[in-house]
Amino acid sequence: MPNFYDRVLIKLNRKYGKDELVASLSKKLNEFETENIKLKSDIQTLLNELNADDEKKEVIRLGRIEARKDELYLNKVEECKVLRKENRRLRENNKELITKLLSK
Repeated sequence: MPNFYDRVLIKLNRKYGKDELVASLSKKLNEFETENIKLKSDIQTLLNELNADDEKKEVIRLGRIEARKDELYLNKVEECKVLRKENRRLRENNKELITKLLSK
C-alpha cells in the first residue's frame, strides 16, 4: 500500500515530467530548509534574551546582597563603638570603686 507521498508523486509524475517534478520538490525542500533556519535563528534569539534577563536579575540580586552586607557592616561598626564607650566607662567606674575601697 503506497503512502501519501508515494501517491502524490505518482499523480505529479503523470501531470509533469520527471525533471519538473524533481525541480519542484527541490524548490519546496529549499523553502522548508530556509524556514527551518529562520525558526532556529528566532529560537536562538529568544534564548539569548532569556539568558540576558536571567543575568540582569542575578546582577540585581547580587547588588542587593552587597548593599545589605554594607548596611550590616556599618551597623556592627556602630555597635562596636557603643560597646567600646561602655567598656571605657565601666573601667573608669571600676577604678573609682577600687580607689574608694582601698582608701577606707
